[in-house]
Amino acid sequence: MKTSRVHTNRITSQKAGRRLIRWWWLIAVVSITAIALLLRVWGRAWSLPYVDHPDEPAVMNVVVRIVQGQLNPKHFFYPSLILYAQALVLHGHLWWGHLTGLYPDGFVLPRSNHFYTTIPQAFIWARVVTALLSSATVLALAVWGGRLAGRRAGVVAALLLALSPWAIIHAHYMTVDAPSGLFALLALLATWQILDHGRWRDYVLAGVLIGLAIGSKYQSGLTLVPLLLAHGLHWRKDMLRSGRRLLLAGMLAVTVFLLTSPYTLLDFADFRKTMQTLLESYDGSHGDVRRSWPFDAYLWFHWHEGLGAVPFVLAILGVGVLIRRWPAAAVVWLSFPLLLIVSLLRLPSHFYRNLLPAQPPLFLLAGIGAVALADVIWKLVQPHIRLRLRGVPSRKLLTSVILLLFLGMVSLGPATSSSARLAQPDSRVVAQEWARQHWPGVLIASEQSHPMQWQGVQQSDYVHYLPLRSVDWYRQQGYGLLLANEGRRKHEYWTADYEPLLAQTTHRATFGGNESGFLGPRIDLFSTGLTTTSVQTDRNDQDAVISLGAVQLLGSRFGRLTLDTTGPEVHFNESLWPGDVLAVLLFWQANAAVPPGNQTLFVHVRNTAGVNVTQFDAPPWQGLFPLSSWKRGQLVSERVHIPLPADLEPGEYQLVMGLYDGVSLQRFPVVVDGHVVDTGELFIGKVYIKE
Repeated sequence: MKTSRVHTNRITSQKAGRRLIRWWWLIAVVSITAIALLLRVWGRAWSLPYVDHPDEPAVMNVVVRIVQGQLNPKHFFYPSLILYAQALVLHGHLWWGHLTGLYPDGFVLPRSNHFYTTIPQAFIWARVVTALLSSATVLALAVWGGRLAGRRAGVVAALLLALSPWAIIHAHYMTVDAPSGLFALLALLATWQILDHGRWRDYVLAGVLIGLAIGSKYQSGLTLVPLLLAHGLHWRKDMLRSGRRLLLAGMLAVTVFLLTSPYTLLDFADFRKTMQTLLESYDGSHGDVRRSWPFDAYLWFHWHEGLGAVPFVLAILGVGVLIRRWPAAAVVWLSFPLLLIVSLLRLPSHFYRNLLPAQPPLFLLAGIGAVALADVIWKLVQPHIRLRLRGVPSRKLLTSVILLLFLGMVSLGPATSSSARLAQPDSRVVAQEWARQHWPGVLIASEQSHPMQWQGVQQSDYVHYLPLRSVDWYRQQGYGLLLANEGRRKHEYWTADYEPLLAQTTHRATFGGNESGFLGPRIDLFSTGLTTTSVQTDRNDQDAVISLGAVQLLGSRFGRLTLDTTGPEVHFNESLWPGDVLAVLLFWQANAAVPPGNQTLFVHVRNTAGVNVTQFDAPPWQGLFPLSSWKRGQLVSERVHIPLPADLEPGEYQLVMGLYDGVSLQRFPVVVDGHVVDTGELFIGKVYIKE
């Protein structure tokens, strides 16, 4: 009776231990996945509206075309699965944007998103999709990988992947690389399941997942090799007799791939041409490494970034453990990452991001190695410590907790640093926002290409290299601020070319630079000395006091606008040709506070018969800096562009301007030296059109 009671208590204790293990495993999986997602969405808006990763605009441009109705991506450098998925997300984002007013009626999606985008929120949504798929890879490694290789190994592998700085960084990109890691892992896990069971449903699942893997990135076609190996190792002598299962899996893989990338077949000529171009692009002219078979570079990369030193050692140990315990599984599991690495090694150009699908399988090996090492260490130290544990579950629980805590402490710092770095503000964005707030209505000559826009309006003009012009030239062109980008100098310190600019301007602010806590280059802002007393005018009555309502016109200049690689320039006192762009510079000052309203600026080009041949009508600064935001005594400089008709008759034209209420159309009174102009408009000069 006593023996039976002891046996019952032992069974109860073992059940409680297993229940504790299940709860520990569930809590660990949920926590690790949540940490992975948090690290991947933190900093998701990095650099926006600037798009620094070259592959992000390449993907977004295709996605935009798909949303606009062009289902053929016409871009076969990537399969279409991720592109179509992102197109669905963009559809949802645009619906939400129209609902919330983010995108007003008539909003047009940009044709290109290279370098700068006008839809930064769409990029954030797309990056969150990448983060979710990357976090799903962590979850799959813990759950499905743990089911096949052991729960402890799966959880440890998931933790290592969740805290991998390299995986975290790539999860912040709208690219196909991180998502391809998920589908390749799922396909590989499905082939392991074939090795273990060989059921029809295992082949169906493997075929579907392999098709999705290839549909996310072409190189994942290598997952067909583990499928063949798993089939042969499971059935051995009966592998041919069971070939129908393998054939079904292969047919499903091809079918799913074609369903997700249909135009690889429907537009095969373009697909084949793109594949040829893609292969030729790996000619050694660019890449992270530019030589064939760079074994040393790949080892260095995996030791420092791809895996990290500790997981690298654990993965090597895991290979030995897997070969010793499950040799068939070792063959299947190792075939994909090894084939992927070897296929990339032989190329003259190497991009480390192509190794992302190999990372999760290698981390599972690291998890296997870590658990085996922990068990060995436990056996060595247990006789020397006073700790009584009841049963195997308790021992496994303790070693797992210690292992996770150790690896977490080692990896958490670099992981959080990676996300924190991307979450830092961008110097280019902060500098231009600062200028908009502190120097409203002032034109900026900027070495930053693709100046920022607010409601489609930009305050800056791109000037390739500031030292090409004098400070006096910038003043004449109406620029009150100069924005210098260290990228033009290739370093932080100033070169001799900039000395005249530095001597004749006043430094106003600096953003970015080494150890500044900013993303992006160092940005410096300088004022040119353009003031209310230094502006010039083309009017004959230069000393006249001209008021339009509560604002004063300090000066006006006009001329032919040209644009080349160095930037825009207004050529004053020159005749124009039909089809030219007439630029009108206006210098304003607010005499008093202006109440909010619908003030509209008009600048009209009028022929001798009094008919407007072309005109500009829009709020001052096109609404970016409305009159109600002008401070008393503040200088506001604005340049208005008026395209001239290509069939404009040669001759003399009048240039007039004024302000009116956009609702009532009533003009603001124009007062010149105390005298009211009856027409409500101001004559500012004559424009001559050449034959």
